[in-house]
Amino acid sequence: MKKLSLVAMTMCVALALSGCFASDIGDFYQSAQLYLGRGEYAAAADLFAQLGEYRDSAEYALYCRALAAMQAEEYAVARANLAAVEPFKSSARYLEYLDALEAEKAGDLEAALALYEKLGTFANSHLEAERLRKDIPEAAMKEGRALMARGDYEAARELFRSLQDYGNSQSLADNCTAALNRAARDAAESLAEAGDKLGALAAYRAMGDTLDALKRAEEIRGDILAELEKQYAAVTLATAPALIDAYAALGEDEAALSRIAALNERFGRNLRLLTMKAPLVQLGVYPYAESGEEHPVRWLVIKVEGSLLTLLSEQVLDASAEASAVPVDFDEKEKPAAGEVMLPSMTELAAVPDLICEATPYAMAQGAQNPAAYWLRDSLENGVHPIIGAAGTMALPQEDEVIGVRPMVVIDLEKINFTQGDGSAEAPFRVE
Repeated sequence: MKKLSLVAMTMCVALALSGCFASDIGDFYQSAQLYLGRGEYAAAADLFAQLGEYRDSAEYALYCRALAAMQAEEYAVARANLAAVEPFKSSARYLEYLDALEAEKAGDLEAALALYEKLGTFANSHLEAERLRKDIPEAAMKEGRALMARGDYEAARELFRSLQDYGNSQSLADNCTAALNRAARDAAESLAEAGDKLGALAAYRAMGDTLDALKRAEEIRGDILAELEKQYAAVTLATAPALIDAYAALGEDEAALSRIAALNERFGRNLRLLTMKAPLVQLGVYPYAESGEEHPVRWLVIKVEGSLLTLLSEQVLDASAEASAVPVDFDEKEKPAAGEVMLPSMTELAAVPDLICEATPYAMAQGAQNPAAYWLRDSLENGVHPIIGAAGTMALPQEDEVIGVRPMVVIDLEKINFTQGDGSAEAPFRVE
C-alpha cells in the first residue's frame, strides 16, 4: 500500500510539474519533507528529485540519497553525496559520523570514540560512544593477552597499566613484571656463565632487590675482586694500566678505588706516562746551541708496548751527508733504561701525525735547513736511504745534500723512574 501511495504521489508530482496541478506543488514538497522526517529516505529522495529545481529540492534529493545509502551501509555513496551538498543541513555532521565509522572499522577505537563524543546525541552518537567506552578496554585486554602470548611482556605491561585497574588488568600487569624479572635474571646469569662478570654485575644491579638480585650481584662482585686481587699481587708497570681500567669498571666501589689509588702511588709518573696521550719526555743531552753547548733532549712518545716506549726526538739534532744516528749522551740513571739510539723507519713514523720537523741551532750550523729534512733507517735496493723531506713526506736525498738527523730510541720504564714533570711541553717527564 505504501509503495502504491508513493507511486501515486510521484505521478501527481509529475503532473504538477507539467502544469496540471501547479498550485499543489508546495504540498508535494511538504510530502517529501514528511517522508524525510519519517526516515523513509529513499522515497523522499525520489520525490525531491521529481521536484527538480523547486526551492532546494535538488539539494534535498542528494541529501536524502546519502541518508538512504547510510541506512544500506553504502558508506562510500553516502560520503560522495554528502560532500556534494555540504554544508547543506546536517551534511557536515553526517560526514563526521562517517569518519567515526571508518575509524572504528580501521581499529582506531580511541579516534572513533572521540568523534562520537564530539557529535553528542546526533544520530545516536552518544550510544555509539557508550558502546565503545566498554569495547575499548576489552579490546585492549585482548591485545595485551596476545602480546603476552608472543612474549612481549614490556608492551603488554604498559597496555595493562594504561587501563587503570580495569578488570584484572593490574594482576596481568603484575604477571608481566614477574615474567620480565625472570627473563632479566636468566639473562644476567647467562652473562655470568659466559664469563662476562661485569655485564652480569650490571644486569643484576639493574634489577634492584627483585628475586634476590642484590645478593647475587654481591657474589659476582666478590668473584671479580678476587680475580683482580690475583692480578694485583703480580702487577707490573706494564700490566698496571689494564688493571686500573678493570678496577675502574666497578664504578664507585670502595675496594676498587683503594686499589687504584695504591697503583697510582706505587708507579707514580711512570704510570701516568704510560696512560697519557702524546706526552713529552726529557732524556739525555746533545749539542743544542750553535756553539755546541749541550742541552737536554726532548722526545715524543710515538709507541707504547708494555713497559717499552719508543721515543722520537722532538727536533732534528744534527746533520750529516750519510744516514747515521748520533750519540746522545745518557747519564747513569738513564743508561739502564735506554736502548740503542738509531734512525727511525717509515713504519715507526706512521703513528706520528705531523712529520714536519724544526732543526736545532746546532743542526743548522752543521748544514740542516728549517724545516729540516731528516734521514730514515730504511734502505732501498740500491743502498740509498730515503728521507723525510721538508714538507713532511718521504723523498730521496739529492747528491751531496746534507740531511738532518732525528734520532729514535726505545726505553724500558721498568728500568727508570721519572720523578719530575707532567708530560707537557712546559714540564716534560724527567729524572732528577
